Amino acid sequence: MLEKQFKPDLLYNRVVHFYMDKKGYTKDKANQIAQAVVQKEAQRRICKNEKCKHFSHDHIRNTETCLVASCECSRFSK
Repeated sequence: MLEKQFKPDLLYNRVVHFYMDKKGYTKDKANQIAQAVVQKEAQRRICKNEKCKHFSHDHIRNTETCLVASCECSRFSK
């Protein structure tokens, strides 16, 4: 089973709107928070294997074979 592809634009927009609409933050502050959240989520979804560095959605079930043909990664490393 494949993980859904990470879409940073959707996450960014949702975070900005949440902090502006629900929390009453300024647009600049909401943008800063959204940038930090997107960067953290992107890093969380990248394989920590030095030979790989592909996103988790490029791995089967996040723990097995990498789907990139030229990659030697056999397990997703968190």
